[in-house]
Amino acid sequence: MKPAITLSRKLTLILVAFFFSMLLVVILLLFSLRDEYDSRVYSINSENTRNILSRADYVFSSALLLSDLICTDDFFQAALSEIKDGDGERLEDELWGDVLARLSTLHDGSLFVAGVSLLCDGRIAESGSGMTLSSASLEEALPSVRAADGSAVWFGSDDGSIYLIRIIRRLEFLSLDELAVLAVRIDVSSLAASLRETADNAGMLLVFSDEGRLLYSEYPEGKVLPAVSVTSTTLDSVPYFIYHGTLPLSGFSYIAAIPRDALYGGIAERVFAAFAFLLVMLICFLLLLHHIVKRMIFRINALREKMDAFEKGSSSAEIQSLPGSDEIAQLNDRFDNMARGYKEVVEDNYRREIMMKDSAIKMLTQQINPHFLYNVLDSIYWLSQKYNADDIASMSYSLASLFRAAVSSEDLVTIKKELELLGSFIDIQRCRFPDTIFYKADVEESVLNTMIPKFSIQPLVENAVKHSVEENGIKTEIVVRCHNVADGILCEVSNTGSSFPENMAEKLKEGIVSSSTERIGLQNIDERLHLLFGDGYCLEFRNEDGMAVVSFTVPGRQDGYSNSGR
Repeated sequence: MKPAITLSRKLTLILVAFFFSMLLVVILLLFSLRDEYDSRVYSINSENTRNILSRADYVFSSALLLSDLICTDDFFQAALSEIKDGDGERLEDELWGDVLARLSTLHDGSLFVAGVSLLCDGRIAESGSGMTLSSASLEEALPSVRAADGSAVWFGSDDGSIYLIRIIRRLEFLSLDELAVLAVRIDVSSLAASLRETADNAGMLLVFSDEGRLLYSEYPEGKVLPAVSVTSTTLDSVPYFIYHGTLPLSGFSYIAAIPRDALYGGIAERVFAAFAFLLVMLICFLLLLHHIVKRMIFRINALREKMDAFEKGSSSAEIQSLPGSDEIAQLNDRFDNMARGYKEVVEDNYRREIMMKDSAIKMLTQQINPHFLYNVLDSIYWLSQKYNADDIASMSYSLASLFRAAVSSEDLVTIKKELELLGSFIDIQRCRFPDTIFYKADVEESVLNTMIPKFSIQPLVENAVKHSVEENGIKTEIVVRCHNVADGILCEVSNTGSSFPENMAEKLKEGIVSSSTERIGLQNIDERLHLLFGDGYCLEFRNEDGMAVVSFTVPGRQDGYSNSGR
């Protein structure tokens, strides 16, 4: 007959299975969170990269404006015409000196413009560090420049510079003959270093191109440039985020490769430390649970041995009693009472009592294991309840409240109810961003029963959380005010950590708000105010005392409004 698996071994197997199940769940959760985090970091940093590179776009467009100014400047037109024609009253060296002085004056203050050069009749006037482009490269570029018919043509150089080269043509009488060649040199290496310093990211690699021509590249030589934006690629065993885009002012295409570690910082190490801590806590918990189970099995075995000894003729008093007050100790006490009762009646009805005792022992043996197993499983359940996270329960309750409100059929709710829904939303956000959101409601009691559109305040607070907490990751104060004004009830949401762009209301009406989600949410509130209460009721935006403020007014009535949804 195959030996039965003992209860101790069964419980050990259960604990081991539980441990590996929890370990698998944690590992899968970590991988899932990592992928989600990668996606969110990539998306957020995409906008940040565009903002950083807007500085480079400004430098390129400024160089183009500088070239336009030089090409159309009356002084340069007159001086270069006089040099070109060779019939001026001044000496050519004197003219070139004046040209150089004027060139230096215009060049001074041009950000990252390392040099400006004018080439005319074999002579050159240079301001700044001048040209590093070789004569052969310049001669190779001139046909393309002349074919551009006066427009600027951009060329790259091996020394980390980008050149804007164009022909200066005579504007007098619109003859448009060639006067000189203008070359503006931009020190892109210094510009890129400045951008990296601004972004606090020493590992960022930049590539600029124009109309298919590669102008500047920090990408490793011999590596194939990614054709599209990707969330992850590897360069020399280092993972990178790759971003493609176009600079709006200059029209340059760019590729930005940003090391993932620069965005993660020490998050990976902290996640690993948290995982290690969780693993250690889980092991400690299982060891403690195993110790408790082992003690329980030991006491059950002691009780069983006591029963075996009593069955062989020893009295209960001769066997050591079990300490404690739990179910096993109660079983032990009941057994002792039973043994004493047995001893008292054994002389009177020995044979009958033996049969009854044998039957009772068998029944008790059949009950011990299921009863104990129930208690063990019950203990595990309550231990799970004990270690359950309260914030998860709070988020579930708050989310359920928001869902119930979302599917309800009412169009208008009281300010009091809207603030209750807002409280549920704030509870969820505080769980997501602990110690980050500081919320305060300043509401006059007399306006609590005023009817307003459902979900008209909550999306405004959600917009504040998105632009201050989610995007900037800073502590944010959010204040909601509702009070009486001359023409009704004013509802106002203000927050620190962000600001509205100028003419926000006009941009909202024209549909040019940057985020489509933000535009839809704000337009929804604005249109409902207009439909429910008429012209003059709309969202208003301003920045005041370091806070972004959005507000709207509703009529000061508490008896509801007529609308098609009621």
